[in-house]
Amino acid sequence: MMNTQCALCGTPLTSMDTLLGENKLSDGGVLCNKCLNKATEVNTTLVSDLMNYSIMQIRAMVSVERPEVEEPEELEDLQIVISQPRIVETPSQSIQFTYTADEPTRLDDIKDQLVATGAKLSIFVDGEVEELVNVLDKDEKIIAAAEGKYLHNNREGIIVGTERRIIFVDKKFFGGVFENEFPMNKVSSVQHEASLMFSTLKVFTPGFTAEFKLYIKSGAKAFADAVKEYVGRTESQIRAQQEQARQQQQQQQQQQQQQQQQPPKPQQDIEKETPAIIFEQLEKLGKLRELGVLTEEEFAEQKKKLLAKL
Repeated sequence: MMNTQCALCGTPLTSMDTLLGENKLSDGGVLCNKCLNKATEVNTTLVSDLMNYSIMQIRAMVSVERPEVEEPEELEDLQIVISQPRIVETPSQSIQFTYTADEPTRLDDIKDQLVATGAKLSIFVDGEVEELVNVLDKDEKIIAAAEGKYLHNNREGIIVGTERRIIFVDKKFFGGVFENEFPMNKVSSVQHEASLMFSTLKVFTPGFTAEFKLYIKSGAKAFADAVKEYVGRTESQIRAQQEQARQQQQQQQQQQQQQQQQPPKPQQDIEKETPAIIFEQLEKLGKLRELGVLTEEEFAEQKKKLLAKL
């Protein structure tokens, strides 16, 4: 499907923005000419190398102010807003999180983890993201995330995967939270399918299959790939796996430190050569001296260097 909005600022694209196709990014997003100009002011190589950059990399270079959305003042207007469909079928960019506290909070940590997954989330799941503080345990880490609809009850929200479970959270507009979770040791498999407009994630458990419609075409595959090594495992098995990975990482770090601490080989050891090669080179030097190419002093100097390598 053709992009109709700028992947950075969200404004509608004009024919001038897409005429030559030169504003396209590596992940399929398109920049408007205004955002492209801002980005090239920061990095001039983008003029000829834009196709090798993703929207996440561009966003890291350029800070774009987004227009504020006025909140409806009356209840009647609120009902009209709720009745409108959520236009997130093809989100052009990931949600931008803001951090206000001097010291990182649990919410800040969760936002960092969501960014690390590479999930593309819209502003519609801001409430669900904040609710994750109450849903996740303190030591629980997010390894996968996506925005979509839980087809079992047609609720829309955020699906997150941790090392322990897969969780769906929907925070209602007027308050209240719907949460459903699937412990990893109860999940037998996770499957994904992709269509032209969206993707489908299926979580298989004994007697029940949870199906989610995700608003990003590649979202289901990315989610399934991230959680597949934890599927069917108990928390004790997962902890053992993590401990093993931690020990392997420590061993690699120790080996690197030992290699760095080893003294370099003496130069004379590096330059040692076999006697046969040295004598052959001495013979060539002697011929050069006989031909008058080398003086006695030059011959003596080169001979001294060769003998030092024995």
